[in-house]
Amino acid sequence: SLLMVYAKGAFPEQYAPSVFEKYTTSVTVGKKEVTLNLYDTAGQEDYDRLRPLSYQNTNVVLICYDVMNPTSYDNVAAKWYPEVNHFCRGVPLVLIGCKTDLRKDKEQLRKLRASKQEPITYSQGEAACKEIKAEIYLECSAKCRENIENVFKEATTIALSAMKKAKCHRKRKVCSVL
Repeated sequence: SLLMVYAKGAFPEQYAPSVFEKYTTSVTVGKKEVTLNLYDTAGQEDYDRLRPLSYQNTNVVLICYDVMNPTSYDNVAAKWYPEVNHFCRGVPLVLIGCKTDLRKDKEQLRKLRASKQEPITYSQGEAACKEIKAEIYLECSAKCRENIENVFKEATTIALSAMKKAKCHRKRKVCSVL
């Protein structure tokens, strides 16, 4: 939903799990307009072997979890970080806590508490950010369009900075023979 709302401007009313979705849009960072190729990959186990194919030439990875789903949060460190670190070593990470609007939803809170669970807090998100060595932790609500633009501006700024650093390092690769 996050990518669809950002790229298309519409929140999908019915849940449709993504297998591999690609969106192209642009963002202005400073005075520079940047074209973004956004890929939404399936999290289901059935796609564990296909998903790595989508990681090639990635400039920044957004690891997203649902703030109302403790299992989703636990998977950040248990599943997503190890996978992304393996296939995208050195690529900057941005951790995103999604569905923040549901923290105030009485029905959702009741369901969580019935299973003796609580929503993931902002400080827990920040702790996970440090644990996985992400550049930044952000929260958003695709449904309410809260902080969506900022998520992609921050991610783009981080990607551009990393690309600039990589370019500098490549230029310095000089072989001196004495």
